[in-house]
Amino acid sequence: MPKDKLDDKTLVRFRAGVLDRIDAVAGKFRRAVFIREAVETALTKAEKRRPGKGAAEGETP
Repeated sequence: MPKDKLDDKTLVRFRAGVLDRIDAVAGKFRRAVFIREAVETALTKAEKRRPGKGAAEGETP
């Protein structure tokens, strides 16, 4: 993932035990990086399946 400035924030709630699972595979101090990378990967896949549907209004993919 590029070292872009991170400006946007959101609160995400997970089911019990999910954060423990993430920590087990990524390490406790890499939790946020793991989640960001997982979201970016999921978005890239979704945008490839539905071209033009994933970009925010007014943005170009």
